[in-house]
Amino acid sequence: MSPHLSSREISEWVAGTRTPERENHLHECAECRGELTRLQGVLLEFRDSLRDWSAGQAGSSPRPVWLTEGPRGAHRLRWALVAVAMILLAAIPIYRSRERQRQADTSLEDAVLLEQIDAGVSRSVPAPMEPLAGLVSWDSTGSTASGRQSQQKK
Repeated sequence: MSPHLSSREISEWVAGTRTPERENHLHECAECRGELTRLQGVLLEFRDSLRDWSAGQAGSSPRPVWLTEGPRGAHRLRWALVAVAMILLAAIPIYRSRERQRQADTSLEDAVLLEQIDAGVSRSVPAPMEPLAGLVSWDSTGSTASGRQSQQKK
């Protein structure tokens, strides 16, 4: 004879998962058959009590607490809606002011960056070479450069 069925195997049997080995064991073992009968009896009692209870509740439907009939539930719902509306009304201006501040900061950062770029582009000589630029005088006509070339040839 095989070992007794576990409570899990008995529960699976009740749920509909049946194997030939378990079925043979239940036919042979009175103890497991008695355990199965007790479990089925408890489940049947539970089912019957639920049916009785639901038959008594057939005329009523479950309602949320804030929609209960009476002034107290209605007041709770109204106050909750008022509170949500107040929070939204307070949050919108705060959000808008933060958005404006962020845009102003971005505009200021952009202006500073453009000034830096303009200063760098408008230089005639890169910053590290500025000390050397003072040694040479620049003539806009180009005579200095041509004069040097003629001196180098001599």
